[in-house]
Amino acid sequence: MGPGWLKLITGAFAGSLVLSGCSGGWSTSSTSHSRAPVTTSITASTTSPTPTTSPSTSSTPSSIPTPAEQLTDIAFFNPQMGYGAFTRQGNGTCQYLVGPTTDGGATFGPLTPVTSWTCGNGAPVGAMAFDDHGDGFVYGPELVVTHDGGRTWRQSTQPGSVLSVAALGLSVWMVESRCPASSPQACQLLLFASTDGGRTWSSSSSAPPDAVGNASFDGAQGQTWLVRLSQSTAYLVSNPIGNPQGGADEAPLWLTTDGGSSWSTRSIPCVVGGLSLVLSAAPDGTLLAVCAGEPGAGMQIKSAVRSSNGGITWTDEYSCFIGSSQPPPSCVNDAFNLGYLGEIDAVSADTVYLVGDRSSLLVSHDGGATWQQVNPAMGDTSDGTQQVIFFDRSDGLVFGFDGGNDDAPTLWSTNDGGKGWTALVPKHY
Repeated sequence: MGPGWLKLITGAFAGSLVLSGCSGGWSTSSTSHSRAPVTTSITASTTSPTPTTSPSTSSTPSSIPTPAEQLTDIAFFNPQMGYGAFTRQGNGTCQYLVGPTTDGGATFGPLTPVTSWTCGNGAPVGAMAFDDHGDGFVYGPELVVTHDGGRTWRQSTQPGSVLSVAALGLSVWMVESRCPASSPQACQLLLFASTDGGRTWSSSSSAPPDAVGNASFDGAQGQTWLVRLSQSTAYLVSNPIGNPQGGADEAPLWLTTDGGSSWSTRSIPCVVGGLSLVLSAAPDGTLLAVCAGEPGAGMQIKSAVRSSNGGITWTDEYSCFIGSSQPPPSCVNDAFNLGYLGEIDAVSADTVYLVGDRSSLLVSHDGGATWQQVNPAMGDTSDGTQQVIFFDRSDGLVFGFDGGNDDAPTLWSTNDGGKGWTALVPKHY
């Protein structure tokens, strides 16, 4: 959630990362993964890039839907207007396509191919972000951009792997990782800024020099990299680091209030050990974070912490200590530990929503101390939920898969603060 109660939903790093941007209350770009605040316009820019002839950046709109096309990611400016990303599989080649919606996701289109790859290989992109000037970014690990509202796309070569993109108007920040071949799990985090909607970027990284993270994940972990609160204030986050002394693992956290010129260092405790972490900022600045350990067998032990002073100190809200033995029944049967960590969205200092692979939509109304499944259930232990965003205290949107409808990609929306929800299965052309 961000300034003016507006936020853009962006997607997760295809089955690997949640950004942004992902999740950051009403102020980030998630992302998954990661998810950035914008105004409510999706008017395209009048400046268009020269379309590339590369087969991975075709600009010919798709007009014939096939059963292999499936919604995989969303980016919304308000409850009605946004974009959807689809994957299409056929004849050994997979495509990533993007199309707009003006009816709350009931229909997306026309779909425009953005990039393609051999289906047996890893996808070159898996997340999406837009600003309010027609500038769009499909990324993770590569970067493909549009400056005309998604009508044409072009590849943008980057020095590292793109982890998160967060836009606030024409101000766009991008987190990348550069991993040495000798130590692929010790990746330098790079932060680049643009003041013109991603047309040009700062020539050097403005990230803290000690910002290092592990950008190699399996498919069950969400991770926040960047939470933007304004055009000058943001948090940069890394993965939890194991504590050799046996105490709580900690995720490095850096805060800038001057656009990246300087940073202050703090950390987020992962009380029961952590492999990844998601972070969200409530409208009043309260930070809520969820850490998760090793995933397996449809569950992942998690902990939740909260800070009311910008991450200087934290309160342990929920933790389930497992020691060296098997998790106790109270942990195994708790909805919070079922399913895998995806992302969170803090609607207030007390109310926070959680989504994830093989997890239904969960909510806490006491700052993360207790968690309940939202009813009617959205997502299940088969495919789960992917993205959650509240544009204000009343209007929210969840993207996931409906286990009661053959796991169809589904959008659930609420206009009364989560008391009631309406489901729809999007169409496209």
